[in-house]
Amino acid sequence: MAYIIAEIGFNHEGDSQVAAEMIRAAADAGAHAVKFQSFRAGDIALPTSPHFAAIKEGEVTEEQHVYFSAVARDHGVDFLSTPFGPWAVELLERLDVPAYKVASMDCTNRFLLRQIAQTGKAIYLSSGMASLDELAETLSFLQAEKSGPVTLLHCLSLYPAESKDLNLETIPFLKSVFQLPVGYSDHHPGTDACLAAAMLGAEVIETHFTLDSAKEGGDHFHSVEPDALKELVSKITLFDIMRGQRQTIFQRPDRQFAKDYRRGVHAARKIEKGRPITMDDLQLCRPATSLSPNDLEQIIGKTALEEIAAGTALDGGLLQPVKIGETGE
Repeated sequence: MAYIIAEIGFNHEGDSQVAAEMIRAAADAGAHAVKFQSFRAGDIALPTSPHFAAIKEGEVTEEQHVYFSAVARDHGVDFLSTPFGPWAVELLERLDVPAYKVASMDCTNRFLLRQIAQTGKAIYLSSGMASLDELAETLSFLQAEKSGPVTLLHCLSLYPAESKDLNLETIPFLKSVFQLPVGYSDHHPGTDACLAAAMLGAEVIETHFTLDSAKEGGDHFHSVEPDALKELVSKITLFDIMRGQRQTIFQRPDRQFAKDYRRGVHAARKIEKGRPITMDDLQLCRPATSLSPNDLEQIIGKTALEEIAAGTALDGGLLQPVKIGETGE
């Protein structure tokens, strides 16, 4: 089963009670983790940026971090956050988060990556905007820093990401190239892309989460609501059951029915003793018999050792080879 992360981000818009309600809703929907973003506006943009005020509204205080972490714990989901500066890593370490999400914008930021690597915690590394060479360099850097285990997240840094740009085949490709777990961080409206990613082997699914996708601002417009998240979890769970294991080809649950469902060779009509058998004498139907349709060349032309009643299953003991001259030819 893929590890499902409900990305709350700053869709709570600074309201602690809304955030707590979102955590509860995500847990009820079946998410394994909720994720926030730990930043100060200055970590992301200059004060002169037109987006600075909006970014600042999404800041989460240290007290809110503590509260959100406690709510998540009480509801049985992991509390995760994306740190955007060393101070955030220090704060999240005090909260003993189980893993760190690295945003696409920091995929090549060795200054921050070193801070995260030194915690030894698992890392979910978003790959948005990164080239294959950049990913390889970052992974080598993290390995040299003796980081915790890394899961790559295929991600499109487009808001929203269009279907034609998703290229979800990148998921198995990255697995084959880097021999690492690969997941998917979604910016596509709805849940279709997440489900498709799971079917392609994504081991982690991160999707933006909201209580109301029609709400203006933030990431609401490409986020999923609780009912949609619940349905996604249900479908991925069902798919995981359906996928099973490839080794079960050797222990097929339907193998026991081969005798009942495959064709055997039966007498289509009464066959007199001594008469050479023709195709018109045979009926190829269920159930399977000791002789199969693949044995027809060995059956046609043989004579019956005794009278064979219609419907009788043929076997080698009822037949003998035609002897030259017995047919009058």
